[in-house]
Amino acid sequence: MAADPPRRVALVAERRLVGQAIAAALRARGLVPVPIEWPRRGAMRSFRQTLHGSRASVGVILCDLETPDLLHDVEIILGREPIRWLVLTDSAPGPRWGTVLAAGATGVLPTSTSTAGLAVAIRQMLAGISPTPPRVRERALREWADVAEEQRSLVRRMEQLTHREYEILGELYDGVSVQRIALASGVAEGTVRSQVKSLRRKLGVDSQLAAVALYRRALEVFPRRRG
Repeated sequence: MAADPPRRVALVAERRLVGQAIAAALRARGLVPVPIEWPRRGAMRSFRQTLHGSRASVGVILCDLETPDLLHDVEIILGREPIRWLVLTDSAPGPRWGTVLAAGATGVLPTSTSTAGLAVAIRQMLAGISPTPPRVRERALREWADVAEEQRSLVRRMEQLTHREYEILGELYDGVSVQRIALASGVAEGTVRSQVKSLRRKLGVDSQLAAVALYRRALEVFPRRRG
């Protein structure tokens, strides 16, 4: 039986070095990865053009889904071009897996998946089959559906924050002052105050205290990593 011809696979990695390692591993498996830079906000048109030019029918997204802004980026990527997407993530199975599956991902797998397993998953997607076990897929979708509507709305609001704004909000939640955040970051205090003002506006709250309260509630869906 003749070997399968090389297949083009769009590869979008939030961490470039990890993406390069995965690309090398896929080449060794007879696939043709096409690395694409993680899209910057406001530059999705350029990303879409690059993706279209890749001529890939399937794609792999490498992202940890740990913060709302990254989850938002993944959802946007999933809506670009008729590509079957596999999300490879550090995040444990749960409502965040359900979110990307509901947004159109063909499958989600953990980053602990072996190179051989990833190659098999890609070939399954080429055949129109989800590599995510049905039981895991159904549970993830159910857990996302079971998240209270109020919490889903909160997640959507948090998704509007940049990664840095989300980090600052977490530091404020920990009781770190604006002055200490600025000192630790090596930026002017006014810069941090502007970022706090921006995140308050995006969250639709009038005070820093109210923003911190929203962050506390968001931790129910986006718990912090341990260790």
